[in-house]
Formats: sequence, C-alpha cells, structure tokens
Amino acid sequence: MQVVQGKRLAELPAWTLGELRRRAVRVIVDVGTGDARAAYRLAKAHPDWLVIGIDPAWQRMAPTSVRGSRKPARGGTPNLVLVNASIEAVPADLHNLADEVLVLMPWGKLLRGIAHGERDVCAGLRAVATPGASLHVIVGTSIWRDPVPLEIRGLPELTSCYVDRVLAGRLAAVGWQVTMSELITGADTPGLSSSWARRLGSATPETMIHIAAVATTLRPGECADR
Repeated sequence: MQVVQGKRLAELPAWTLGELRRRAVRVIVDVGTGDARAAYRLAKAHPDWLVIGIDPAWQRMAPTSVRGSRKPARGGTPNLVLVNASIEAVPADLHNLADEVLVLMPWGKLLRGIAHGERDVCAGLRAVATPGASLHVIVGTSIWRDPVPLEIRGLPELTSCYVDRVLAGRLAAVGWQVTMSELITGADTPGLSSSWARRLGSATPETMIHIAAVATTLRPGECADR
C-alpha cells in the first residue's frame, strides 16, 4: 500500500498497519482527505486513535505528512497514515478497518459517486468499514447555487428528500443503512477545517447537508434483497 512519507511515496508493510491498528482504540478513515489538515488535527487531538486519510492526489498531502513526521513534542502525529489511493480502488489492507468513515466536502469523482450513489464509490466506503461503523458525509449546498461550477452541472442536488427517495436505497445495496440526513451550518461542525471547506466560506455561514449511515453486515458484492 502506497503512503505519503514526507515529500515522497513509500510502501507501508501490512504488519506495520496492523501494529498501528492494534494500538489504537478507534480507527477513523477520512476519504478524499485533500490537504489532510483536518485528518492531522483529528490525529493530534486524539493520539490514541488511528487516523487514515485517503486521496489520489498525494502531492497535496505532502506538507501535512512532513508536519506529521516530526516528533510528537513538535507537533508530530505517528498515528496519522496518509494513503495514495482512490476509494473506488481502495487497497485491500484497509478493508474492514474503520470504526468511522468521513467524507468531508468531496469534489470530483468522489462527489459524483456520492451524489449518484455510484456502486464503486459507495462499495469502497463500505469496504473500509467494520460492521456497525458510522459514515458521515458533509457536502456544502452552495455549490448548487448560481453560478453552478461547470464540474457539477447536471449533478443531482443532495437534499433530504433525494437522500430518502434515491440515495438511501443505493447505499443499502452495498451495506449502508442511512440513519439521518439534515441541513447544518459551519457552526455545527467545529472539526471541519479542510482547505476546500474554507474556500466555501463567506460572510454567511455555509449551509451543508449531513448524511449519516451505519454499516450493516451486508458486504460489497451482495444484493440487498438476498
């Protein structure tokens, strides 16, 4: 499995990840971690957790990796692992690992996969989760307001009604049971601090939709009605 170590990529042996998992009281997987600053802050605040950030654009994670590689007394986070991968092709080493899966302000393929409930993305999210793990997806609603970015034109808007009528069934098909969808503001998400989230900010607090789900015993590849 390729991970970011400082300014370069390196292979992380499965036994090393296993040892980190053994020492952790909780495992958090941050999917589409971007610059990984939010993951870093989470790891620093909870040194007994294992925090894993996943993103295919590894260069963006490099500055955070450099910071995290310092000694803990100087801000280092030995409990932070940054993985160079996309969730639709998630490494097998990460399967059945997470107690909690986070998708904060996704963009690009990840956002499209969430919005459409695409099987490869949703099954990838389920693959990293243990049965009973929680999933939290937070998406800013202002991206659907004029002028709508070219990258998301035609993308269905994530509303509670759309989640209930469309997305919940697609998530259930790969082992996620939606438990909640609600509108929240930045004040409700003090841990949300990625660069993308800050770029969405304005004088008015950003309104976001929060989708929560729990991993069932259904595994990716099975049918929901089997």
